[in-house]
Amino acid sequence: MKKLTDKVESHICKETDFVERICAVVLDTDLEPNEFEEKWSQVISDFELNDNTWLTYMYGKRHKWIPVYFRNLPLGCLLKTTQRSECQNSYFKRFKSIDGTLVEFWLHFQSAMEQQHYNQIFLDAPSDSMLPRVSSKTMMEKHASKIYTQTVFYEFQEQVQAAPCSCAVREFLEQGNMDIISVEVAYMKRRIFQVAHDNKSKETTCTCKMFERKGILCKHFIRIISEKGLHSIPEQMDKEII
Repeated sequence: MKKLTDKVESHICKETDFVERICAVVLDTDLEPNEFEEKWSQVISDFELNDNTWLTYMYGKRHKWIPVYFRNLPLGCLLKTTQRSECQNSYFKRFKSIDGTLVEFWLHFQSAMEQQHYNQIFLDAPSDSMLPRVSSKTMMEKHASKIYTQTVFYEFQEQVQAAPCSCAVREFLEQGNMDIISVEVAYMKRRIFQVAHDNKSKETTCTCKMFERKGILCKHFIRIISEKGLHSIPEQMDKEII
């Protein structure tokens, strides 16, 4: 997306809201693939960019880079191979010497590994030594503070805070052991998400796919299980994120 200003006429990028609109479509992970394709086509049509070769090429490869096509994949710890190698190369360069001997290289390598171990301990310390700040008195948030790292907890906390004020239950259906609940998000132009709760296994899924993608429970899920009087994160859903 950083190439937009190079691939699209400068006056369109600078004098219109094209960049804002196309980025909003590309980065919206709550869309279904068909919704993305419809919105993409609308933006391209509005700015008369149907003949732009680069945009046409990138749209043809949409299944390989648009987030909506990866909604069912666990991406919480995604790290590309090239990113990993570049990161390691950059890190170890600080410990190496071009004119050094093999013994010196080995000593430098050990120093680098010791530094990485120290960094890991340093980053783990806040989660190991103290509980994160709980903003409400809900049992679910207190439970999350004990099982999640601080970084993950604060992401989860945002969903807890958003659940009561932005999510409204619109429809409730019973299908055997399954409850199918429609949840409307107020600020998303009446976007409806379907939450399915199995009363027997206690497993719950949501069409937003946030848990499958990031390992964090979504506000739609939290709203429903709160309505059902559940005050802790289901056991089968508190381990995949850790």
